[in-house]
Amino acid sequence: MAKNKRLFIFASYDAQGIVDDTLLHYVSELNKIGDVIFIMDSVATDEELNKIRALGNVVYANAVRHNEYDFGSYKRGYQYAVENKLFDNYDWVYFANDSVYGPLWDLLPILQDLESRGVDFTGMIDFENLLTPVQLQSWFLGFSKKLIKEQFLNDFMNRICHQTEKQLIVLKYEVGLSRLIMKNGYKFAAFVTGQIGEVCHAVYEKPMEILKAGIPFLKKNGLENIGGLQYLYPYTTEKLVDSIHKNAIRTGISTIVRERKPQYITCFRISVVGLPIVRIKSQKSVFCNTVNYKAFLFDLIPVCKISVTPRRRKL
Repeated sequence: MAKNKRLFIFASYDAQGIVDDTLLHYVSELNKIGDVIFIMDSVATDEELNKIRALGNVVYANAVRHNEYDFGSYKRGYQYAVENKLFDNYDWVYFANDSVYGPLWDLLPILQDLESRGVDFTGMIDFENLLTPVQLQSWFLGFSKKLIKEQFLNDFMNRICHQTEKQLIVLKYEVGLSRLIMKNGYKFAAFVTGQIGEVCHAVYEKPMEILKAGIPFLKKNGLENIGGLQYLYPYTTEKLVDSIHKNAIRTGISTIVRERKPQYITCFRISVVGLPIVRIKSQKSVFCNTVNYKAFLFDLIPVCKISVTPRRRKL
């Protein structure tokens, strides 16, 4: 019987096949509260994999380039658990991947909260928009013992295969998994839900809102939108921030804050019999007092652009 009641099936990817400090931090934090099956969709040496194996509660660790992305790694970890009859040993099984940095603080209270909600399917955050039905985001998912042993889930996992486009992965597997589980009568709970507001769904555009909402993870591809690494210090240790910085440099993730230009808005318009003749739009700069103006004929043809800096009044 396993001493931990949780099993984490962890999906990793590194183009250079490196197990760096950010990845070791994530897996070691999971290791404190459960056992880990680690699958890396990369070519990695035993020297790198042994960093993971040395953590203690790692049931299995393997690196193979399968080109099926995170769900392909989830599949392989799931199949290993089935073949070795591991699911009977755990109350909860989690799928997690390293598309995020973290956890920035203690993860256990969040999992205890989710596990106590009386549902069989949990996640950090849900998502729904006009194009896709509600689903749990697949970078961190939890399954009860009852759910993880369902035959329909086994069939789903074994059908996972390479997809040519990321959108197909999202629709077939991320959306598809949530829809399949709900179709079979199971309910889900997310730590952050749509009830908190659409801003908390912006894991890339507004990652600081995710941290403020209580989720201890930062999407790697949203790193540039935190406004600067210094804003992470209130949430975690200096050591982890340094590791994040090094990982971002090595893997080519931008930490540079991009200027967010406000949209042009119409400030003047001339029309004849409802037809637009001239339209002037204005835009105020984020970092200075300059106002840009653009003039259009018939709403389509740009005529000119003028930048104006109003004079300051003398006191």
